[in-house]
Amino acid sequence: MKQRELANLYTEYLLCQNSQASATECSSMLDELVKHDSFSRMLKVGSYESKYVWLKGKGILKTYKDKPKILSIDNTISPKSDSKVNEVVNWFYDHSVGRAVKGINLISALIHVGDANIPVGFEVQTKENFVVEKDKAGRERLKRKARYTINELARKLVLKIIKNFSSFDYVVADRYFASKDNLRFFNKHKLSYVIGIANNRLVAKSKANALAGNYCRLDELGLLENETIKIYLKDIKYSLVVTRQVFKNGDNSTGEIYLITNDLNLESNHIKDIYQKRWNIEVYHRSIKQNASLAKSPTSIAVTQLNHIGLSIGAYCELEKLKLVSNKNHYALKRKMLIAANQASHREIIKMKKIFKMTA
Repeated sequence: MKQRELANLYTEYLLCQNSQASATECSSMLDELVKHDSFSRMLKVGSYESKYVWLKGKGILKTYKDKPKILSIDNTISPKSDSKVNEVVNWFYDHSVGRAVKGINLISALIHVGDANIPVGFEVQTKENFVVEKDKAGRERLKRKARYTINELARKLVLKIIKNFSSFDYVVADRYFASKDNLRFFNKHKLSYVIGIANNRLVAKSKANALAGNYCRLDELGLLENETIKIYLKDIKYSLVVTRQVFKNGDNSTGEIYLITNDLNLESNHIKDIYQKRWNIEVYHRSIKQNASLAKSPTSIAVTQLNHIGLSIGAYCELEKLKLVSNKNHYALKRKMLIAANQASHREIIKMKKIFKMTA
C-alpha cells in the first residue's frame, strides 16, 4: 500500500478513535487488513511537515479564490504530562496558565475565509540543543534549550506561506507576536496586520517626538474606548494606528486591549472586526486537541511524534471539509461518530451474549 493511502487511513483513524492513537489500534480498526508495521513504518520514514498541511489546505482554499482572507498566527501548548522528555516533548512556558507545562509547543498558521478555517502550515518548537546552566543553589545542570524562539519560528512559517500563497488581506496575532522583529518583518514583506500589543510599550505621538526620544507608555496616552490615533512605536521607523478596546469578562469585570495596525486607513470598528477573526485559531487549536488526537500518540520517538502532529492536522482538514459540506460543526460530527461507535459496541455485546448463551 502506498504511503499516501496509509496516511489517509491513519488520519481517518485519528478522527474515529477516542483513546491512545497507535499503529496497532489503527490496524485493529481495519480488521488487520493492513498490518500495524505498515503504519509504524509510515510514521517513521514519512514526511508530514508544514508542506503536507499546506497541500491539504490548498484544495479547500481553491473554492474561496476571490473572498477576503485573514491569516492568524498563534502557538499552543498541548500537554503531555506522562510522556518522556525529549526534543519535541519538553517544558515550555504557557502564558494562558502562567507557568511551564510539559508538552508540545505548536506554532500554527490558519487562514480564515468565509465559513472555513484552514491550516496552511505549522512549526514545532524543539529543544535539541544542550546547555549548562546554574540552578538556584548554584549547581550546574545540563538543560535542553530551543534553537529558535517562537517568534523566529512564526516568521519562518509566514515566509513559507508568502512563497506558497500570497493572497491574504491581513495577519492577525495576539500581543506575544508584537515583537519589534516581527513588526519589521511584516512591513518588509508588505503585509498588513492587526496585532494586540502590551500596554507598557513605549510610543510617541509624532515623528518629531520619536526623533527626539520623547516616548511614553501606551497606557499613558489616555486613549478613550474605540479611539484611534497615529503613533510611532519605539524602534519602529514607520507609523502605526492604535486603538483601545474595552471588553467584559465572564465575571462582569472589565478588561482592555490595545490593537495596532500598519494600515493607516482603518477605523476602530474595522480594526476590532479584523482582530476578532483571531478567535478562529483558538477554536482550531481546541479542535485538533479534542477531535483529531493531537497529543494522543504514546510514541517517544521524535520523528514519529512530529509526523503524528502533521497527520493530526491533516485529520482536522478532513473534519473541516465534512463541516463545510454538512453544515455541522466539528463537535456535532464527532458526536455522530461516537453514537455510531456506541451502537456498534452495543450490537457486539448482544452478539457475544448470544454466543455465550447469557441471560439478562
